[in-house]
Amino acid sequence: MTNAEQPIRVLAVDDDPMVLDLIRVMLKAAPDIELVATASDGDEVIGAVTAHHPDVVLMDVRMKRLGGIDATAALTKRPAAPRVIILTTFDEQEYVPRAMDAGAVGFILKSAASKALYDAIRDAHAGASPMSPQSVGHLRSGYLDGGGQSRGRARAMLEMLTDREREVAMLVAQEFSNPAIAKQLFLSESSVKQYVAAVQGKLGVEGRVGIATTVARAE
Repeated sequence: MTNAEQPIRVLAVDDDPMVLDLIRVMLKAAPDIELVATASDGDEVIGAVTAHHPDVVLMDVRMKRLGGIDATAALTKRPAAPRVIILTTFDEQEYVPRAMDAGAVGFILKSAASKALYDAIRDAHAGASPMSPQSVGHLRSGYLDGGGQSRGRARAMLEMLTDREREVAMLVAQEFSNPAIAKQLFLSESSVKQYVAAVQGKLGVEGRVGIATTVARAE
């Protein structure tokens, strides 16, 4: 991080003080990330965001007064809302599709290592959609149960893509990185980035999670 760059401002929301302490300790080791505030429940989120202007919010799912999904939905309706990463445990993965619909851009397990947490925050801030492998599976299975109307609409949206764009969308949904897609399709990485951006625009979705969601719904 250069002197001209500002650290990524993070708000952590969890009703478990031990989780907040762990996040605090982990983020101290990342010079480009700053934990600017914490909150212990979803009903504190709007006030904390207004007061501290975070770039990224780490959001717990289950809290006593207002759950993370409802808090995310309320937050993402606001102008210039921060990017929300949902903190989940293995037994909370069924919430992934609902959190995606509420406006979350990423999902990471609470048990993730420090590097995974840093990367998720950096990716979300950069406009990407970080997801744990477990979350991808639950996102796909959740939307496969979404009903005929959802599936039909998703298939119609994918039909709007060119053949190459559809190939890229399918590989994104399979968690291929841009370099891996480039190798698979014999393209340059810059071309892959352009295709991913074009797919997002045509589908009207945000980030790689949005693409994966549409593909999952269409299956």
